[in-house]
Amino acid sequence: MGESKKQFEDFRVNGCVCAPFTLFKDDGEINFDGFEEYAKYLVSQKFTYLFVNGTLAEGLSLTLEERKQTAEAWVKVSKGRFGIILHIGTNNYKDSQELARHAENIGVEAIACFAPSFYKPDSLETLVEYISKVASAAPNTPFFYYCINFFTGVYLNDAKFLELAESKIPNLVGLKHSSRELPNAHRCLMVNPKKFQVMIGSDVQLLTSLSLGIEVPVIASFLGQLFDNIKTAFDKSDMKTASKYQCQAQEINTIRSEFGAGINVAKAMFNIVSGLNAGPVRLPLTDLSQEQKQQLKEKIDSTGIFKK
Repeated sequence: MGESKKQFEDFRVNGCVCAPFTLFKDDGEINFDGFEEYAKYLVSQKFTYLFVNGTLAEGLSLTLEERKQTAEAWVKVSKGRFGIILHIGTNNYKDSQELARHAENIGVEAIACFAPSFYKPDSLETLVEYISKVASAAPNTPFFYYCINFFTGVYLNDAKFLELAESKIPNLVGLKHSSRELPNAHRCLMVNPKKFQVMIGSDVQLLTSLSLGIEVPVIASFLGQLFDNIKTAFDKSDMKTASKYQCQAQEINTIRSEFGAGINVAKAMFNIVSGLNAGPVRLPLTDLSQEQKQQLKEKIDSTGIFKK
């Protein structure tokens, strides 16, 4: 028990985490043949971990079997290049438990789960009980709570969640905070910084997060080099340069917002910037039109940010 506890206390994600897209063929099936090429691109973007089957990956649009297959595919192509944090959130704890057990069997570095979003937990105590049931299915795997309240509609106090869950979820090591309220993420960091790590999921708050001590972002595939530039300048106390790169991240986010800011836009941006083909999004999401994609490309090219 003591060794297990120390394992969780010592667990830390370092570097930059990518939230990869799921590669789809035109018929909506997963394109597993493209994973290796995608992995090579992510290496070039300085990523050290992958947050698999999350929001940008359209994880909730995949079947349980597809989620297992995708997790296995990413573990295979990581080949020591990345650590894998596997998102296992669903709308019922039984399915999440099944994914958690599978995750532990294939040897991912950590798992994460958000709150159910159809029947929502109505109190912190209920949320802790729910998350505890999920995390206990993989007792030897570090576990992150995934707060993305603008998707789930669950607006509970995340710092209080950590306080209540600390004694009830032994493998809890922190949370991925993708809500847009940075002060809330900061409060979570203050709960028990030696035990709980906070990862931030906001492209436009990277520099501000670093200044608060939140050092690990979870971001889109094409932003890894940009964050590395921000972090390198920040570590050198070169705030002028760091601010310049943060402004570029804001500029890219502004362009994304002009086209609706959805996952379909982010995926189209990835295809443009990377030169790879991640394929379409899966229904009920819909792709941009060819005209929109051309307009998006022109906007991105005009910034010169991703000029090679």
